Amino acid sequence: MPAVPMNGQNETAEGAREPQAFSGNGHSALREANDQLAEANAKLKAVTEHVDELKEKLAKLTHDFEVANASKQEAMDAVDQGERKLNLAQRLATALSSENERWGENVQTLRRDAKLLTGDVLLASAFISYAGPFNKPFRTHLMENVFKPFLLDGFRKVAGEDGTIPMSEDADPLKVLTNEAEIAQWNADLLPADTSSAENGCIVCNTSRWPLLIDPQLQGIRWLKQKEGATERNLQIVRLGQKDMMRKLESALENGHSLIIENIGESIDAVLNPVIQRATIKRGSRYFIKVGDKECDFHPDFRLYLHTKLSNPHYPPEIQAETTLVNFTVTMAGLEDQLLNLVVEKERPDLAATSADLVRKLNGFTITM
Repeated sequence: MPAVPMNGQNETAEGAREPQAFSGNGHSALREANDQLAEANAKLKAVTEHVDELKEKLAKLTHDFEVANASKQEAMDAVDQGERKLNLAQRLATALSSENERWGENVQTLRRDAKLLTGDVLLASAFISYAGPFNKPFRTHLMENVFKPFLLDGFRKVAGEDGTIPMSEDADPLKVLTNEAEIAQWNADLLPADTSSAENGCIVCNTSRWPLLIDPQLQGIRWLKQKEGATERNLQIVRLGQKDMMRKLESALENGHSLIIENIGESIDAVLNPVIQRATIKRGSRYFIKVGDKECDFHPDFRLYLHTKLSNPHYPPEIQAETTLVNFTVTMAGLEDQLLNLVVEKERPDLAATSADLVRKLNGFTITM
């Protein structure tokens, strides 16, 4: 048998042992690498969670910062607005400082006038009750030569010679019954701007009885149509004998609307007597009034205006006692103004338009003030 060299067998055995050793070393390295990878992943997860936590904190801090900035801006705006108001108030106070003296005088005047209200109100009440049917000259005569002397004599008897008379020396019913703003509103509603018309407006608006307008020139009814022309008033205009007069009267009574009965003669239909007399019947908290054969609710906002075109009517005493006659017959001064306006409108329409616009603005400014 041939002889096999021993060196070759040794080399073969060593070659077989080398892969086995390498395989054992590879498994050990892989495990080590996997352990390192797992450790690295764990660290990465911890870092990621920490980063997410920091992001949440950053978002919350950013939100709080924005809210704080908004609050700061709001506070700064409030401070700026407060400073502006303070500056305006200081300027206003500085500008009105010169008015202190006048205001003080006004306060003293009001306190003094408060002690004179008794006589002034009595005079105004007498004016409403008795002066309405007459023209301006006779109204002035009544006030200066009848009413004022009568009241002054009565007060002197009560107060004595040294006592205080509770009535103004220059007592004027218009000052008690109305003011410039209200008169301006009436003028804006087409009431003539003369004193007699202003007195008529006071009587119509302050009387506790239904007014009966003596209005041959139709100035009073034109003013009433404008004054009561608001939608909520639902003004109705009827005539005696009109077919739907009773229906409109009942509707106005129940809903608190305004009703004008125009062009009446010297007599009034008897069916209107309970309404004119305000012959109301109270049941519980409601008031009723008889109209014809039926009873209607009486609304407290109901307003009735009677109107005649007769220039010198003769009404029986019961009508004069149950209504307040108001003479809207045009005065000489009012007629002069109206004729002047017509001439200006004819000759210079541009000036007439400018005048009308200025009067309208003046009335608006007076009402606003």
